[in-house]
Amino acid sequence: MKKIAFLSCTLLSCSVFAAPIQQGSLSVNTPIAENNSGTTPLQQQPSQLWELRQLVDQLQTEVRQLRGQLEEKDNQIDQLTQDIKSRYDDLDQRLELLNQKVDPDSANTDDENNGPAETDQKPDATPASSPIGSNTATTNKPNTAKNDQEAYELAYEAYQQGGAAKAIKPMENFINQYPRSPYVSHAYYWLGEFHLSTTPPNFKAAKDNFSIVAGNYPQSSKAPISLYRLSEISKNITHNIPEAKDYYLRLIQKYPNSDEAQKAKKEINL
Repeated sequence: MKKIAFLSCTLLSCSVFAAPIQQGSLSVNTPIAENNSGTTPLQQQPSQLWELRQLVDQLQTEVRQLRGQLEEKDNQIDQLTQDIKSRYDDLDQRLELLNQKVDPDSANTDDENNGPAETDQKPDATPASSPIGSNTATTNKPNTAKNDQEAYELAYEAYQQGGAAKAIKPMENFINQYPRSPYVSHAYYWLGEFHLSTTPPNFKAAKDNFSIVAGNYPQSSKAPISLYRLSEISKNITHNIPEAKDYYLRLIQKYPNSDEAQKAKKEINL
């Protein structure tokens, strides 16, 4: 009986000490499983970063391409704008020439009213065109008008073909040769525009020519825009705001129905 009890105790003690061994084996296997399951994201991470990098590079390339396309479109728009402006100026000039042809008497009357102020500044070219004498001046007047028109058109064509810088001298020669031409006020205006378009711009010469148009040829169709150009130079170049405002007011008072007068009203908030 004692032997049986002893054997029973021995078996129980062996089962008690054997249990931790089985638990220990399970605990060893568990971290191995965890390590195996944790290796998958680490292996996938470099691949995901590489894909993101490729996507970023692709997007940057597309952005550069779009910027290049936008710059190209901007250049095309600028070129079209310049072409349209050139054609508009040419059309405007041809219409002015046509008006002078249709109503030469009024053009000559306007020039005679403004002629003395200009002849004080420019040499009179009448002897060169009429060497016989003053009595033949009236008989040669139609031929003179035709010649000054051709000279004016050639001076303007110099701008269309060679740019502003190359057109300045021909236009000045036209004024010197035909100081009483009905096209003189337009010539002074275009001289102002030419000086603004040169590189670098000659703002003083531009202002002088616009001032001649506004002061000596108030009936000219170029007088309103000449005043507006003067206001722009005073405001944006010399930063003389009171002077610019004075030009705006003169423009509004003298030429209230002109497009330039409407712009002037916006500038001074009228």
